[in-house]
Amino acid sequence: MQIQAINTNTPNFQANRLRTATKLITDQKQPKSVIDIYSINKSDSDLINKLLMKIDLKDRSDLLAVKEKNNVNDAIRNILTKALNLTEKSTDGVYMAVSNNKYVAGLLDYTNGGIPLMKNLVVWRNANKGAARMNLFAQFLHDSQKAGKTDVVAYAESKSKGGKWLLEHGFGIPDQNNFSRQRFVISKNDLTSNIKSVEKAVEKNSSIQAAEKSENNIELNNLIL
Repeated sequence: MQIQAINTNTPNFQANRLRTATKLITDQKQPKSVIDIYSINKSDSDLINKLLMKIDLKDRSDLLAVKEKNNVNDAIRNILTKALNLTEKSTDGVYMAVSNNKYVAGLLDYTNGGIPLMKNLVVWRNANKGAARMNLFAQFLHDSQKAGKTDVVAYAESKSKGGKWLLEHGFGIPDQNNFSRQRFVISKNDLTSNIKSVEKAVEKNSSIQAAEKSENNIELNNLIL
């Protein structure tokens, strides 16, 4: 499926929308499901601070999470706090998945000191877990490729479900890496084919729109965490 440009003649709110995935509906009785991926940084501090205040209002879980913290809420807090220190010029980044223009459904953050490192990938809200996770991951891979021809890295606990998810989506474990927290790598030589594979999986159930720079068309300050 071809990736189409988003019409950018929309009101300019805060966060920068990067891609939109709309679920393909075959049963007309099913409601349309949309996942938007945004990048957020310190310019979105009002939104981020409101979300930080809501983190502990409910328990969240994600068995397939790739995370540095012990639980999902702590990972969310860590990612959002990081976003408060980022600017548009930062080589590090934070992505936020929004479900149906209303609910925050997932977060991904990465560092790039020459080699892109995915630090955390956590999603919640059961109905859109798969779509949120895959679209966050796809955006990370695309931006990693734009940054230069290099390997892509992630870390996960040994034999965890998060580590298994990484292996299923193109990462491998280098030799002599038998630590409790393992290093997973996508070789720079395999990155292009891996992106195609991930996008193919996403587009199997969704139509995709992408834009290098796109204005927001929702009021992000009203999002529900």
